[in-house]
Amino acid sequence: MTTRKITGLIAALLLILVVTLNACGGDDEPTAATTQPTPTAVASAPETADPTASKEKPAPTKVRGSAIGDPAELLTADPRYRKPNRRPLAIMVENHPDSRPQSGLDLADVVYEAPAEYGIPRFLAIYVTREAPALGPVRSARAYYVAWASEYKPVYFHAGGSPTGLSWIKQLKVHAVDALRTNIDGFERTDDRDAPHNLYADTRALRKEIRKDKKFSSRKGTWGGLQFSDKPTVGSAEGQKVRVEYDTGYNVSYAYDERTGVYNRTMLGKPHLDRESKKQLSGAVVIVQTVKARAIEGDALNRLDVDVQDKQPALIFQDGRVIEGFWEKDRRDTPTKYTTKDGQPITLKPGRVWIQIAPKDGSKIDY
Repeated sequence: MTTRKITGLIAALLLILVVTLNACGGDDEPTAATTQPTPTAVASAPETADPTASKEKPAPTKVRGSAIGDPAELLTADPRYRKPNRRPLAIMVENHPDSRPQSGLDLADVVYEAPAEYGIPRFLAIYVTREAPALGPVRSARAYYVAWASEYKPVYFHAGGSPTGLSWIKQLKVHAVDALRTNIDGFERTDDRDAPHNLYADTRALRKEIRKDKKFSSRKGTWGGLQFSDKPTVGSAEGQKVRVEYDTGYNVSYAYDERTGVYNRTMLGKPHLDRESKKQLSGAVVIVQTVKARAIEGDALNRLDVDVQDKQPALIFQDGRVIEGFWEKDRRDTPTKYTTKDGQPITLKPGRVWIQIAPKDGSKIDY
């Protein structure tokens, strides 16, 4: 991917362009970003360093199939990742048609997908055991994504955000970096896509930057409410496929591959491929999480309000079986608990987890 470094006056001009385009397109990256190139209270970040532009991908690290005791101990096949102070990176990625295909989602450990305004979905990607040299396009924060991200105690990266989303970052004390308010290493604009669909991140560079700031490096990460085990909960019914169709016409499906033991993801009837690797996105576990959601009354951009503090049905697909249960979140910043219908904790197969958010009024689930 051809990239160019943004510095000085060029950075300011491009940021103005991005904000202008976003305003026209119904997004909400704050205009204040054009006049505050250094970190703010929302984006308390280290000093600027020269960007690293290497696009070479490291070999993916496989998750070891043993039970995870302390979720901060990253039990992978590579001992480098067992350091308890290695923090998750949580990054917002857009799914507007102009942003497809995305880069780097195939290297995430956990991926959430939920609708945003006008039914256009967005991703929240969590990186712990792997690095993504090219990740994006990076987009703005929403409140419900902040609540989900907070479970992992990550550094949360975003490009602007809704007023409520930015407020929740402060309220939940999430360590966050706003790409539009900082000049740290790790973000680049590409010249092969139009703004705002051309902001990309390099998790390797971002991780180097957070090591420079004690606030970012001192906190230990967790796996949130995800409990992995070499003896995962066995589903009571066959769960080879699941399809989630949204009222807007957008749809995704996951189909189990017995040979590889993962669910391959399809979007709008076609395999969802990563832009860099050209591989189909997949997950060892797929969680379909039903939520109550509604348009925010009086919001000119038709943003959504999602109940994150709730208890609702959940479907957990792993090893070709499905577990019908519940998800429950006591507070905005507490881990989501996944339980069977009789209240027993659900343990998951080690590997990538896709969490598909499905509004009760606004989606249909077939499996």
